[in-house]
Amino acid sequence: MSNPYDPNANPYQAPGSPLPYGQPYQAVAPEHPQGTTIMVLGIVGLFVSICAPIAWFMGSKALKEIRASGIHYSNEQQIVIGRVLGMVITIIALVALVFFIVFFIIIAITAVTQAGS
Repeated sequence: MSNPYDPNANPYQAPGSPLPYGQPYQAVAPEHPQGTTIMVLGIVGLFVSICAPIAWFMGSKALKEIRASGIHYSNEQQIVIGRVLGMVITIIALVALVFFIVFFIIIAITAVTQAGS
């Protein structure tokens, strides 16, 4: 049992557990410099759709860089989320663009056939 009056005792350590002396602390993983930018572009892509493909491209590039280097970054999840948002929003925007083009072609054909009658 530990002495409660010992000035060297650690008050946060459970009695009987070994001291962590000699064990190095694990270094904090660095943040990828583009992680926040990719996440913000992915979110802004909801409102300004041109930002979505940029987030997709930058996210893919950053993930390739991370895999090639083998370094673990603390904000890798932000990069993945920003990239996925960019992918989803870009695909939705392209599908919407195709629908609008088809819609306007149908309106133009209808207007031409109505004017011809």
